[in-house]
Amino acid sequence: MLQLPLLVTAQLDLVLVLVSLLSLWTRLGRLSYPSSVVFDEVYYGQFVSLYMNRIFFVDDSGPPLGHMILALGAYLGGFDGNFVWNRIGADYPCSVSVWSLRLLPALCGALCVPLVYLLTLELGFSHLSALGAALLLLL
Repeated sequence: MLQLPLLVTAQLDLVLVLVSLLSLWTRLGRLSYPSSVVFDEVYYGQFVSLYMNRIFFVDDSGPPLGHMILALGAYLGGFDGNFVWNRIGADYPCSVSVWSLRLLPALCGALCVPLVYLLTLELGFSHLSALGAALLLLL
């Protein structure tokens, strides 16, 4: 039976919250800049376009689930797959939502920072060591 009064306690790690907010700010800020194709977008953008056009394949660059997850993010952002990813520096047309194409990888990168903090604590290191590891990944 449930006894009254019911007592609930919670702990809040302010360093974890601060590190998480900093990582979200640094990774998600200015996602739309620049509005042209950068570095790996040439390579992964081709995969996204192929999946958006329902052409499924397996290549040597890695498991296809990662490419499909990127394509899901592009699909949810309204990308139709009709863009030629031919060179770095090519401008995106107005119909392509650059922010939605870059959101999922940036969010995963932002979540790695608090994960490293928690993993370092779980390995038995001090909070200062965990903060140092998280800051190294953050910066």
